[in-house]
Amino acid sequence: MVKHLRVDREEKYEILEKWFLKDLEMIDGKEADTDNPYFDMHFHKVYNLEAYSCASKYTFARTLNKLNEIYLKKDLKIVNFDDTYLNDDSIWSSNNRDCLVLMRICFYASNLLCLSLCPLS
Repeated sequence: MVKHLRVDREEKYEILEKWFLKDLEMIDGKEADTDNPYFDMHFHKVYNLEAYSCASKYTFARTLNKLNEIYLKKDLKIVNFDDTYLNDDSIWSSNNRDCLVLMRICFYASNLLCLSLCPLS
């Protein structure tokens, strides 16, 4: 866990606590249907955390899931997250998923707008 500090124009990061991935039992995104940065990490006790944004919360969960798949291959529970944004096999997958999702949504929205403005003959 890292604490971000800003003193005048200088930014600092302070490590507050460290955990082992093997000790992580579950990540709870709290509410999959709302855009919030809050989540819980379940170790020997539950830690309530806040990410910088909802996108960074999902990026963090994807990273932990990928590290688990590569190194531990254990059953890591990730609950109350939208699976569409967590899985590598989804249609939204990319190395920079968050930007890609936004670009695709804008693309589909512009297509719908163009289609709605075309006269039917």
